[in-house]
Amino acid sequence: MGRGREARADLAARPAGDGGEQPPARAPRGERRARRARRRRRIRRRLLVIAADVGVLDLALLLAVLVVAVVAVVAPRRTAATSAFLVFGIVAAVLWARLGAPDVALAEAALGGGVAGALLVDAIADRRPPVPAAGTGARRRVLVVGALAGAATAVALGVAVSALPAERSPLADDVAAAMPDSGVEHPVTAVLLNFRSYDTLLEIAVLVAAAVGVTGLARRRVPAPAAPSPAVRVLAVVLLPVLALLSTWLLVAGTTRPGGAFQAGALLGAALVVAHLAGVRIAGPRGRIGAVAVVAGLLAFLVLAGATAVTAGGWLVLEASVAGALILAVETLLALSIAAGLAAMFLAAGADTDLEVATPGGAS
Repeated sequence: MGRGREARADLAARPAGDGGEQPPARAPRGERRARRARRRRRIRRRLLVIAADVGVLDLALLLAVLVVAVVAVVAPRRTAATSAFLVFGIVAAVLWARLGAPDVALAEAALGGGVAGALLVDAIADRRPPVPAAGTGARRRVLVVGALAGAATAVALGVAVSALPAERSPLADDVAAAMPDSGVEHPVTAVLLNFRSYDTLLEIAVLVAAAVGVTGLARRRVPAPAAPSPAVRVLAVVLLPVLALLSTWLLVAGTTRPGGAFQAGALLGAALVVAHLAGVRIAGPRGRIGAVAVVAGLLAFLVLAGATAVTAGGWLVLEASVAGALILAVETLLALSIAAGLAAMFLAAGADTDLEVATPGGAS
């Protein structure tokens, strides 16, 4: 013990250049306070700049998105959670529109608040005997894991956003320079169907795989629709022409303004679901017509890729003279496939529900 104290005393008394380095001296207290004050002033200036660009409506939308998302996750009843999810889709669509992304807003409204809402409403209308709920401990573990995953995602997004370069990305200028050769006037359509058409090809492939998977899990064919109530018939008479007209307009308008195949296909899929609920027997997911409709968009994309590889010198390389017509033709088949795929998933889920309701005791 005595030797240890002597060694420490010897090191403390040793000069800075004699066998060791002294730790850097701390800045004076006044200088540290000045640094903290300057940092606080910079943060306040940034917040003021952000607040100047954000209005009361934007803050209200942001708060509404957060509140509705929390309600959709923690609501104990499926009806409340589904209602919150539908409201979340509508509020998120308005928020995307406020951010200047009308294409994303249309897709969110059609998919998040439309087709997905129909699937969830059909699920909560399930007439099968309820499954016993998990215990309090299991539910608490799920909430803890979900909260941790959400916090980790928020931190990762914050780090990613803070690492973005301050200067403006040149991609928008590159797209604007290439627009004359794209065949369309809307830059989003040009990117999705020409410049980055591989992404759209993979997206429709994922949708086809999902529709085929859900259809394969269905244990019987879609039954004939039940006789609808007069209110449903009136609703269908009003909604079907409107949905058909809107989907056609979005499909054609997508070449010059926000719209396109995904938004049009989602609305057309919603129209097919409404028609089924109104008593119209549409092509089921296991029928020949329904199967062809589901894969038509993917097959058209693959045929176009092969043809351009032979004639244009590259996969999905579109010549400017024919790009517009090819994009509109492919988008038409994509909209048909998206509508058929979404309707197929709805009908396949309904087939299993009807089967288990009709079987005593819920056995299949």
